[in-house]
Amino acid sequence: MIFLTIYASLSCLTHLALYRFTLRWLDITHPALRAGLIPLFAILAFGFMGAFFLLRSTQAPWAIGLYRVAAVWQALAINLFLAAAATWGVHGLLRVMGSPSVGFRRVAAVAVALAVSAAAFGFWRAFHPVVTDVEVALEGLPGRWRNRTVVQLSDVHLGHFHGAAALKRLTDRVQALSPDLVVITGDLFDGMSDGMSAFAEPLRALAAPQGVFFVTGNHEVYAGLRRSLDLLDRTGIRVLSNEVVDVDGLNLMGVSYPGVDDPGQIRGLDAARANGRPLILLFHTPTDIRAPGSIDRRTATYWQPDTSFALARELGVDLQLSGHTHRGQIFPFGLLTRWIYGGCDFGLHRQGSFTLYTSSGVGTWGPPMRTEAAPEIVRITLRAKSLPAAGGPEFKVDTNATK
Repeated sequence: MIFLTIYASLSCLTHLALYRFTLRWLDITHPALRAGLIPLFAILAFGFMGAFFLLRSTQAPWAIGLYRVAAVWQALAINLFLAAAATWGVHGLLRVMGSPSVGFRRVAAVAVALAVSAAAFGFWRAFHPVVTDVEVALEGLPGRWRNRTVVQLSDVHLGHFHGAAALKRLTDRVQALSPDLVVITGDLFDGMSDGMSAFAEPLRALAAPQGVFFVTGNHEVYAGLRRSLDLLDRTGIRVLSNEVVDVDGLNLMGVSYPGVDDPGQIRGLDAARANGRPLILLFHTPTDIRAPGSIDRRTATYWQPDTSFALARELGVDLQLSGHTHRGQIFPFGLLTRWIYGGCDFGLHRQGSFTLYTSSGVGTWGPPMRTEAAPEIVRITLRAKSLPAAGGPEFKVDTNATK
């Protein structure tokens, strides 16, 4: 309800600003036309939310088409709002500087053209993930794991935009990288209530010598946790649910979203801590794995993220792989995710022997646009750490770790 209230308020304000901007830019003065635009912008303001809830009751083609149109408009509206704000700002500045010859309509036309161009690039970018190379040095890394690669996929959001064909292209690209291990850190599905079985065959094509592992995210809950897990059971992908497994001498721990109340809930943890091998954690959000003991732990964890990573570090986690944030996905929301997650919303971060990598994700949620961060397939090369790591109270971002 908090999210819906904030979203509805922001959408109303955005479309009110776009309504006023449209009247001024196109010089609309006729009372009937001005009045007729009000219900149009009202429909646009609530179209995406309405279509989203409509899909909960029907997966009819017309409903899916309505959702797609509404989502595309939602993305475009964000850019057009930025164009409107830029127009008012630039035009006001020009007037202050004594350049009244440059009219509002001319400034608006340039701003809208730039906004539409940026949106077009963002729509294209959303379906063309890049490969990000990351090197991580781990203490006590077994010799057979040195220079091996782990591919991380996160936030694929398979659904009405990223369908079976997109998944097939993604699995082909992953297989071309020849990874030794593939991990999926949640939000593989986007909340479809029908048609998920089409993803089974492309997912079966995802393979690696040391296996493919998965942990749940918040969208598996929205899609139906049981349905999501039943589908994965048919693909050969192993779901890790609060447990540690041995992967050819490497400890791999998967914690289901939103976390655990107590480390005693993690099976195999004591044996993993005793064998002294590196411990890699898969967890959907770039937060600590301890979830608050409240009635709705998902809500508490989502709105009050714990970026201390205290329990993970206490348990001896060497590397945590997470996603969830999309790095904001659409500009300027990256500023918000950076603030909420204390700078840990993207990239490689180190504190002593603990390392975190937060992926920007492969897919998109809602609007199929990426103007804030490119979607990525993360290829991690494991190295042996030869020197003791320097500790410190704050996380340090390794800007040279990715390319």
